[in-house]
Amino acid sequence: MKEVLALIKKKKQEYSKTPFMEFMRDKSIDPKQRLAWAPAFATFAMSFKDFNRVVLRREPATNKIQEMINQHTYEDGRHWLWFIQDLKLMGYDYSINFTDTLKFLWSEETLHVRTLANNLIAMCTFEEDILMKLVVIESIEATGSVALYEIAQVGNELQQVTNQNYVYFGESHYAKETGHIQAQMDNVENFIKDIELTEAQREKAFVLVEKVFADFTAATNEMAEFAKKHPYDRPFTAGNIKPLTMSA
Repeated sequence: MKEVLALIKKKKQEYSKTPFMEFMRDKSIDPKQRLAWAPAFATFAMSFKDFNRVVLRREPATNKIQEMINQHTYEDGRHWLWFIQDLKLMGYDYSINFTDTLKFLWSEETLHVRTLANNLIAMCTFEEDILMKLVVIESIEATGSVALYEIAQVGNELQQVTNQNYVYFGESHYAKETGHIQAQMDNVENFIKDIELTEAQREKAFVLVEKVFADFTAATNEMAEFAKKHPYDRPFTAGNIKPLTMSA
């Protein structure tokens, strides 16, 4: 697995230089505006719950890797609660028409966010090789350690302004991200590194790593563009909603 982890490390460095990360670091922009993409990220944040519980978790575990994955899903699969809590604190818990909500969440402007969630589910649902699922998880965790660090810095700025504690968009969430699968064992990284892959497994793992990072890059860059276009206090207004065309 060493070569796969080396590729993940390389992609992680590239991901840290994407437009989304640059947008998060731009302190000339109000921290509320830098997090204005939060409501439009809902389809991923909420789908991640099902991805962990339904797709990744298999009980009872029949091997060590599945046991590790199960432990990971119980930690990672509850972060949607923090997301909901922070949306309320950020002022997004007000009534809009249900049909406008649907148009907002399934608009053209959030297509890559939905695609990210759908592709992760597709990668793992019918994957029989548990090591490939582990590769996907490691890739997800690598993107998270980069993105959540930058997001937490913005969350900290916002906390100074509002005196509110943001769990999903702040330090608490980032502190949970180790960059690797969250399993109850010592030296997780070394354990994974020592896993032997066949050539076929290695080649497939490379493809999965590239795909996960490509999808996260597209989704988070989409969120940066969303935040640039929509005022943080008016994300749901009809003029901001660009629904999918009938042909779609």
